[in-house]
Amino acid sequence: MAETETKTALARMAELDEFDGLTLADVTPALDKWWFQYPHLLKLNLLLLCAFLAQFTCGFDGSMINGMQSLPSWVAFFNNPQGAALGQLVNAINFGVLASLFVSSQLCERLGRRRPISIGTFLVVFGSALQGGATTYGMFFAGRFIIGIGTGITAVAAPQLMMETAYPLHRGKIVSLYMTQWVVGYLVAAWSTYGTFQIDSVWSWRLPSLLQAGPALLQFVLSWFVPESPRWLVYQDRVDEAVRMLARYHTPDNAADARLVRFEMLEIQTTLEAEKIQQASSWSEFFATQGTRKRLSILLFIGYGVQISGLGLTGYYLTKILDSIGITDAKTQLLINAIVAIWQLICSVGFALLIDRVGRRGLITFGFTTMLVVFVIWTICSALNQERNFEDKSLAIAVVAMIFLFQVGYQPLATASVPYVVETSLFSLRAKTAMLFQFCGYTASLYNGYVNPIALANIGWRYYIFAVAILAAETVYAWWFLPETKGKGLEEIGEIFDGVELVTGAQAIHKQHTAYHENLTTTKSNTGAEVIHGENKV
Repeated sequence: MAETETKTALARMAELDEFDGLTLADVTPALDKWWFQYPHLLKLNLLLLCAFLAQFTCGFDGSMINGMQSLPSWVAFFNNPQGAALGQLVNAINFGVLASLFVSSQLCERLGRRRPISIGTFLVVFGSALQGGATTYGMFFAGRFIIGIGTGITAVAAPQLMMETAYPLHRGKIVSLYMTQWVVGYLVAAWSTYGTFQIDSVWSWRLPSLLQAGPALLQFVLSWFVPESPRWLVYQDRVDEAVRMLARYHTPDNAADARLVRFEMLEIQTTLEAEKIQQASSWSEFFATQGTRKRLSILLFIGYGVQISGLGLTGYYLTKILDSIGITDAKTQLLINAIVAIWQLICSVGFALLIDRVGRRGLITFGFTTMLVVFVIWTICSALNQERNFEDKSLAIAVVAMIFLFQVGYQPLATASVPYVVETSLFSLRAKTAMLFQFCGYTASLYNGYVNPIALANIGWRYYIFAVAILAAETVYAWWFLPETKGKGLEEIGEIFDGVELVTGAQAIHKQHTAYHENLTTTKSNTGAEVIHGENKV
């Protein structure tokens, strides 16, 4: 036993000697071919579609319920819902997501990242079937509520699985492209409702409702085969499984002794050992240190900022905005909604691909600044248009142009928000962070869902002044207080926030390396081998 412990300690010290002073970027091999030309990366990224598609449901729903308000058959079937009745249907998914937050982080901490995706996507499929087959207002509401529960669970687990499992060179892009699926869902729903507008029956809204289940069904199937997060496995002391996962999906020849795998495991283990020593897993830890308090402030800022920056005015209530500038023809409104969706997708994918070049902070600050400029112009044009009794078509066109330009600001913010918030979190608080991020987003969506239509109906363009004020404050915060995280490994990002309070990443390797040498005492064993004491001292 003593001889085995000695060999283990010597091997650990040799790894510490080898990797001390290095970062993940130093040991990650450059790819000389496209990622899909590497079988192990192709398989990993295809399996990660179970997480990657999670935002499709949210985007699909936002566009679908917006388009349904222009479908005569849907309006007639549900007796032309207005006011609170319309608000309840629009926000049913938000209610479901908020209900899911009571269990989503616990599921991710106890079951891992993979199994909650299976649970969530199953609920989305079931809820979509209920929504598509609804015969009453209550049944339609119930289906949407269940979709919300499933969406909430999946949306908490999905970015964690991608962030913690993806190949190091792909982490930033894959998680930022994750948010583009909101736009893909929006696009599919926009053109689906535009196409079904021609159907003179209840199937004009039933078909889009049932389509919402398609990607969730694919996610459900893939979730049974996707690998579990190696970080969660290490945190659960299932080290051998974590090594096998990294070897299988991060190396071309399933080599557990590959330099990248050994460094990843060492960095993960030393960082999580430090977190366990600090017991950094309870809710109170969000307030325990300067680093975690800063993370919490960024989480709240991004979580609410993404939603209350004018998004609600171009999302669920686009129809109301078009009505306010004199564009009232239902088919024209649906066409504009569908064209906006295409433009959103172009902007979303384009900015997501720039995340490792421009950086997370760069995209976020550009987004807030652009949206501020757009809303100032939007407010002025809307005010002038109202003064002229909506008879100036050039001003109406200018407002529609602002709706398009708004996406140039919003999409870089949206694509950078999830990777930025999730990767800056400590592992032990990551599930809670993802849950809080969802809580911020959907409580803000409730505000948008109820307040926006009332405000637009009562004060019109003056409500845009509120969005301008919010965007001005957010722009100042983004420029002055957000740090950049690009170019760092997942464990190494903690070095930006924690300093000496909690050592993570490459610093954790260095600290453990120093501790090994400082606490090294040698005695001769019966076999003449050196026995190393204090190997777990950090």
